[in-house]
Amino acid sequence: MTTRKKWLLSVLATMGFLLLALVALLLNPRVLYAQCTTTHRLTIYHNQPMDPVLVQRLEQARALVQPNEVFAEALRLEVCLNDGSWYPRLVQAIWSPAFAWSFYNKVVLNGEADARADRLTFRTYAWNLTSLVAHEMTHCYQFHRFGLWHSNPLARYPTWKWEGYAEYAARRPREPQSLHQRMARLQLAAQAEPDRWDLQLADSSCTSREYFSYLVLTQYYLDVKHLTFEQLLRDTTSAQTARRQLQAWYQPEKMTAKSE
Repeated sequence: MTTRKKWLLSVLATMGFLLLALVALLLNPRVLYAQCTTTHRLTIYHNQPMDPVLVQRLEQARALVQPNEVFAEALRLEVCLNDGSWYPRLVQAIWSPAFAWSFYNKVVLNGEADARADRLTFRTYAWNLTSLVAHEMTHCYQFHRFGLWHSNPLARYPTWKWEGYAEYAARRPREPQSLHQRMARLQLAAQAEPDRWDLQLADSSCTSREYFSYLVLTQYYLDVKHLTFEQLLRDTTSAQTARRQLQAWYQPEKMTAKSE
C-alpha cells in the first residue's frame, strides 16, 4: 500500500470516528448536562435548578399534541434546556440558529425560557413557550410514526404540510371560526406591515408569518376538507391551488360574518 493510500485511509478513519462521536453526543445529551429530571412521560436535561413551572409547561405541551393522529403514548421524549450546557450550541452549529430544534425523540430549546411567563425569547422575539415545545414535540411524533426515510427532510414533503401540521397540533382552537379569525389576522398584518417576518398573536407572543400561513392552510385541509394528516401528505394538490381553494372558502365565510 502506497503512502498516499495510507494517508487517505487514515483521514477517512479519523473522519468516520469523529462522525460517530458526534452522533453519539447528539443521541446522548446526558453527557453534556449536569442534571437530569425525569417525570412519568418526559426526561429533562438541565444544568441549573429547574423551575417546577417549566415541568408543567412541558406537560401542557404534550397534552396539546395528544389528540393528534401522530401521537404515540409509548414514546418518551427528551427535552434539552439552554441553561449553560454546550449541547444547544452543538445542535445550533450543525443546524442553524432557531428558537428550538427537534430530532428523533429530542426537543432542544434555544434562547431564554421563562416558564412563569410562558415565553421563550430569542433575539428579542418572544415565542409562546408551550406552543413552541408542542410544535417541536409534534416533529418527534412525526418521525416516530413515519420513520427516518419517510420524514422530512429526507421524504421531501412540502414544507407547508410538515410544518403546518406541527403548528396545527400546537395551537388551539381548531374549529372553522378560528380558521376565519386566523385568516383575518394574517391578511390584516400583511396589509399593515407587509415586510415583517413575524406576526403578533393575541397573547402578545409572536410567530413566523410563513409558519402561520402554513397553519391556516393545513387547518383548512384538516378541519374544513376533513383530510387526515396522512391523506394530506399523499394529496397532490399544489400549494398555489390549495391557497386559491382556501381563499375561495374564506370570502363567503367573511361575508357571512359581516352580515351577522
